[in-house]
Amino acid sequence: MSTVTNIALEKSLLDEISMEVPKAVLERFSTLIRESGSEDERIAADFLTNYLQEWGVPHKVHHPELYLSVPKKAYLKVTAPFEKEIRVKTPSFSIATGYDSVSGELVYIATGYAKGINDIFGTAVDGDLGDLQGKIVLTEGYAMPGKVREFAEKGVNAMIFINPGKNIHEGICTPIWGAPDLENMNNEPTIPVLAINKNDGDELKALIEKESVTIEFKTYLEKGWMECPVIDIFIEGTEEPEKYVLLHGHLDSWHEGIGDNATGNAALLEMARIFYKHRDKLKRSVRIAVWTGHSTGRYAGSSWFVDQFGLDLDKNCIAQVNCDSPGCRWATSYEYMMWMSEVDEFCTDVITDAVNLPSKGSRPLRAGDYSFNNIGITSFFMLSSSIPEELLKEKGYYPVGGCGANIEWHTEEDLMHVADLDILVKDIKVYITGVLRAANSVVHPFNFVKTADEFENTIKSYQDAAGSNFDFTLALNEVSALREDLLAFYDKTNTLKGLEISNPVVQQANQVIEKLARILVPINFTKRGKFWHDPALNVPALPDIAPALNFNQVQEGTHEYKVLKTHLTRGQNRVIWAIQQARELLS
Repeated sequence: MSTVTNIALEKSLLDEISMEVPKAVLERFSTLIRESGSEDERIAADFLTNYLQEWGVPHKVHHPELYLSVPKKAYLKVTAPFEKEIRVKTPSFSIATGYDSVSGELVYIATGYAKGINDIFGTAVDGDLGDLQGKIVLTEGYAMPGKVREFAEKGVNAMIFINPGKNIHEGICTPIWGAPDLENMNNEPTIPVLAINKNDGDELKALIEKESVTIEFKTYLEKGWMECPVIDIFIEGTEEPEKYVLLHGHLDSWHEGIGDNATGNAALLEMARIFYKHRDKLKRSVRIAVWTGHSTGRYAGSSWFVDQFGLDLDKNCIAQVNCDSPGCRWATSYEYMMWMSEVDEFCTDVITDAVNLPSKGSRPLRAGDYSFNNIGITSFFMLSSSIPEELLKEKGYYPVGGCGANIEWHTEEDLMHVADLDILVKDIKVYITGVLRAANSVVHPFNFVKTADEFENTIKSYQDAAGSNFDFTLALNEVSALREDLLAFYDKTNTLKGLEISNPVVQQANQVIEKLARILVPINFTKRGKFWHDPALNVPALPDIAPALNFNQVQEGTHEYKVLKTHLTRGQNRVIWAIQQARELLS
């Protein structure tokens, strides 16, 4: 609970919010196409840093070479049973055909549209689809890497995705997170990928039901290592300056990208101004990063940042906070937020106190510049406020991955009308309150009892799915013991909140909380080791034992059945080992 002093400090920062600079950012960015590696992106970065220089805010501009794939244009034509050209786009990291057209028979395979944002990045390829070798597959959804990979493995020559509305949404279809390494460099898509709108898709589906359909297409993309700016702001705290909260968002855009993410850049710049002006009130530091390579490099900027500063992040980063698509029209709800379990109470309190609204957070997706999971950093917020569910239904909107749920997301129509300055003020209030509390709390306000509860629920669900085929009792017992140890630990830390941050007992408690994140976040969100980036594919809770859900797909006694049990034995060992490490830390 905030003290009177804390409330007064928060109010002084929130009262400082002005729309003068954010409005200037939106107006300037509305004249730019901030494609990564482009001159417009450099102009946008210079526009932000000119303000920082004027205000004296300490910052650096890094110029890494990022591995990008930039779509340029695409062509699609029905050649039989009649000729018709169709509007089309190609996503980043599709295979480029160049000037030689590719032709073939088009077949329709139903995989369904996403039912919500949690489903956008998923894949639903079920059952025996028959021989698809050499075919061009037409299916629903966005060109996400899961579906692309599954169909490519079935030997298809190309894929065409039917987007759910009149717009065709830009996207990226590689599963590689950031720049490739030696282990995943061959995992880029191996087929051309295209996207069309729903009307054209429905027409093609109806045509395929009646007769054989052939098409031809071309895709043009530029791929390679491109120099891009990454802005790195560091506002030092007064008591523990080496420790910091990392606040970040992406600079680059598809088209003008006002709602995704010019509004985020406007918010970040205004927050940099406010935090620097009140730096004497910060107990720990606030680091603000503005990435590039988000859209055409699969979070290339944030993954580069982690590669370069991973050891420092591991040692000093308290939490990371993503700022993407704040301040969009009609986005008045905070009930579709994302955050990790240990910050559930913290985040709901922040939003209640900042804007007096209810909120709800779900498990963060494998998306949104969350490039820090393998290090093990507590994380909150991905995207910002959203259009309420009832209004989405009234408008007939389908799920998208930004713009506050406005369907202009990733299209040419993401223009100035998507921004709402009044809502942007509210979202900035939420971010300032959250970052300030994380930086200034004497004891880090993260409760891993909630994480233990999540682990218990997850393991029980896997046990239900496994039935008598596998026993997770050992893991459940360890989680139960961890929960008791955590309750005892937090009982002790509650007595420390009146002390100074410099007190050795406080510092020891905070080190434990940071190390708990380093241990528990990776086993819940990652498969690869520390400092490596997992693929941009769905990561289930406690992924090492999530295959327990697959027992209904294998027959008892078969090779596949025994392999699955071996996998779960090893996976449970990793989970138990991590929990035991956490318990030793608490003892």
